[in-house]
Amino acid sequence: MTVKLDRLILGANPFEGVSYISRSQSVHYLEYFAKEDNVAAVLEAAYNAGVRAVTCSNTANVMAAFQKFPRTKDLAIYPVIPNAYEYAMEASEKGVLGAVLSKAKGFSMYQKVKLGLRAIAKIKSVLTKDVMDLLLELLNFEMTSFEKLNLGGVILHGQITDLALSSHNPDILSIFQDVIRESYDLEPILATHNFGLLLPQLIEWKIKIPLMAPLNSKGFMMKPSKEECEKLVQEAGYQIIAKKVLAGGRLAPEEAFSYLLDKKVDSVVVGVGSVSEAYHTFAVAKNILKI
Repeated sequence: MTVKLDRLILGANPFEGVSYISRSQSVHYLEYFAKEDNVAAVLEAAYNAGVRAVTCSNTANVMAAFQKFPRTKDLAIYPVIPNAYEYAMEASEKGVLGAVLSKAKGFSMYQKVKLGLRAIAKIKSVLTKDVMDLLLELLNFEMTSFEKLNLGGVILHGQITDLALSSHNPDILSIFQDVIRESYDLEPILATHNFGLLLPQLIEWKIKIPLMAPLNSKGFMMKPSKEECEKLVQEAGYQIIAKKVLAGGRLAPEEAFSYLLDKKVDSVVVGVGSVSEAYHTFAVAKNILKI
């Protein structure tokens, strides 16, 4: 089945303090985008440049920016769940249960009652069970944060996808796609940083859903090799959302998007760190990719 994907998607790495350039750039992003007004300003710039889709985790600054940005209802939101980075950081301070329960602070009373005793009791119980039970609870738990937004699809965090790959456990991916389709009537998408290893395994497992993976002219984060990933993109017949297209800031938009012209890519996700960068990057993308 072919899924309808937005051709151009605003990525949220800078909003979450992620930079592949330097530690100081990551610190800048963390400080600058801690203010939801700055996130909202980039959302507005991207919208004005023609972007109508955003991928993000349920971080407090981004969720608050959605409340401030007046055109959020016109955006297709692609949640990345579970929010692995934030859980990892919080779990180091609060433990796993504390990290999960801290997410409930932003829920309304209705949401808490709806999630209620069922979820809280099961979250406690899964601490003695396997990762698939925990994944199921985290999926349902985090989806509550996005229930009032217009969702275009749901992306499984790359760390979880790659965990399924490394542990040779297709059930993790099957649970994810079944829950997203049956419980939320949305399309599942897999993020990965091991595209060239994952895709052949998905073919063996007979799992065919869109993949979000690095694709750029420098081969940045394209594993096991740039050539192998390019070959699979062209020949495997999977829908591809290209990420890391700027090679972590090492490529100019003009070079980055020109590289994608002859690739079988359905969508492109790009994170930007400022209003001016948003206008320039997405103008170049629309011009070169004829969007």
